[in-house]
Amino acid sequence: MRLKQNSTTAVVVKKSWAELRAIRQFLCHSAVAEASPPDEGRTIFARVLDDTDERGLWIELNTKRHEKDPKVELQALLIPWESVLAVVVGDQLACAQKEAEEFGFGLSIK
Repeated sequence: MRLKQNSTTAVVVKKSWAELRAIRQFLCHSAVAEASPPDEGRTIFARVLDDTDERGLWIELNTKRHEKDPKVELQALLIPWESVLAVVVGDQLACAQKEAEEFGFGLSIK
């Protein structure tokens, strides 16, 4: 199944990848649901840019911040396929973000 470009998705990635310091510096302003250990996944709520790259899934970062302040630069991030555990597509993902907070997941949105 091809993902619709510019669709909002929840991308579940390996914790080990998401917590790399070099990756975390870019995710710090994005919506990332952080589960308590020993959970090995992190959920990133993001807009899909491209799913056809054989290296991985391209997502957009800073979408919400850019909508509030157009001076904030939009960034693209490639998540290597080997770090992707699941991709959730749906029209109600804003509700999923809220539910994640209610279930005790901390959402990093700055």
